[in-house]
Amino acid sequence: MELDLLYGFIGDHESGTSPQLLSNLHDRRKLTPEQIAEDPALEDGDSNGLNDEAAYPTQRGVVITKIEDIFESIADCILDEGKELVIPLKTRPRNITVANKDDPTKINSSASAESRKITFPSKSPREAWKFTALLRILELSHEALVTGTVTTKRDMYYRDPELFVRQAAVDRYIDDIAYTFGVGRDALNVVAAAKGLVAGAFSIERKDGSKIYHCTEPEGILIPPSIKDIANVRLAYVNWILVIEKEATFRTLATNQYWKDSVAGKGILITAKGYPDIQTRQFLHLLSYQHPTIPIFALVDFDPDGISIMSTYKHGSMSLAHETNVAVPSIRWLGVRSCDFLNTETEIQGLLNLTARDRRVAVKMLAKCVDEEERDVEWKREFRVMLMLNVKAEIQILGNGDMLGEWLDKKLLHAI
Repeated sequence: MELDLLYGFIGDHESGTSPQLLSNLHDRRKLTPEQIAEDPALEDGDSNGLNDEAAYPTQRGVVITKIEDIFESIADCILDEGKELVIPLKTRPRNITVANKDDPTKINSSASAESRKITFPSKSPREAWKFTALLRILELSHEALVTGTVTTKRDMYYRDPELFVRQAAVDRYIDDIAYTFGVGRDALNVVAAAKGLVAGAFSIERKDGSKIYHCTEPEGILIPPSIKDIANVRLAYVNWILVIEKEATFRTLATNQYWKDSVAGKGILITAKGYPDIQTRQFLHLLSYQHPTIPIFALVDFDPDGISIMSTYKHGSMSLAHETNVAVPSIRWLGVRSCDFLNTETEIQGLLNLTARDRRVAVKMLAKCVDEEERDVEWKREFRVMLMLNVKAEIQILGNGDMLGEWLDKKLLHAI
């Protein structure tokens, strides 16, 4: 039954116009490193300085070769009847990481990855399904790389929803494949659907020559899904960049064009609508790399999740430790902090008690800060205040509209 499933997929499965990769693999002449370097169709062009040491022009060809190595190994096993089919896979460590001291664009981790072999035939139906799903994802990624197109994780799921069953399966296996290859997800020509928003005094120049001007969308635009397509981000007399946890707060400030009318000068507003996706983190990293003198600030809730979101921007995350060029060590905490509601003459409305989950997360993050002496001292102090007073506060306690703008003016003027 398992062999019927796999052979049916290999021989008969149709996916639009995609080629049947395994049917003629032995007739394919694999790309050599020299051919990859010489073939302009396999070049990704300017790296924007995002990864100076990585061979961006050859990365696409290298990934194609790695995928074809797996296909060829499977084809050999099929021809040699009785051999087990294997896809090697590394699963990502899950504990928290911090930025590398010597290279802030890289991630340190004390955890080791788990390497395993996904086999077919296998002892369980789930293993057989996993093998087939991984093979299909490799095929779709190979198709995108060879044709030079970029696909989203969502599009990939809808190419074969009956096989994948859930979007989460596609998301997890794409990241595991990228981790196994030692590359970022975008090296597979797969990106997440656009999520983050940006508004401000800027323009984006794409490598195809097209441009996006901030003035055409004063309330914000979606952050481009593929940072590799960006040639340059030009800033028009920008004094600050503000990363905002909540979309509602972002929209309030963008609608009021705070980025243009701030007393602190022109700025950039960014939100990932909660926990940041890779595209938003890469875009912020690009801004910090191209414009290192412009300060970057975070406006998050005074609770464990808010600080965790800020930590993800600043230090990176373990689940995507293989993704480089996403950490922004220079980001600074603008608010909300305990001083914003403790040292005030008027009574603050809207303070909340920590939940049991909040306390567990806060204790765990505080322990991590204590273990790492160089971790932000301010974070340790704020966690202790949070736990001792058993309170948390959302951005909304600062007020809306004009009140929020006045608070930001004062904070930004003091910080920049």
